[in-house]
Amino acid sequence: MLELALILPILIILLVGIIEFGAAYNHQIQIQGAAREGARALALGQNASTAVCSALSASECARVNVSQTACPSGSTSTSTAYATVTVTTDYTFNIPFLSLGTKTLTATARMRCGL
Repeated sequence: MLELALILPILIILLVGIIEFGAAYNHQIQIQGAAREGARALALGQNASTAVCSALSASECARVNVSQTACPSGSTSTSTAYATVTVTTDYTFNIPFLSLGTKTLTATARMRCGL
């Protein structure tokens, strides 16, 4: 019984840590997809922030920061100009007995203008 009492907290921390890192990776994939949608919209001359928010949930949309570099005016599909969207958000790890704090997740997407 003593062995279980010594090992169980370590196993619980390990299990919750694996789940939290999986959730953080899922969150990174979501903001990468949102950045891609924003870059696609910006390359087509639409609003990137609206496209980013439509790719995320409503609660997540309020927590992200979107920075963008729009296409220069008069760009055509043969130009080498690019629309760039960067999405950043904070993710807090909630692992018992272990404080990893809050990490900033960043995703950047770039699309050629006028496609």
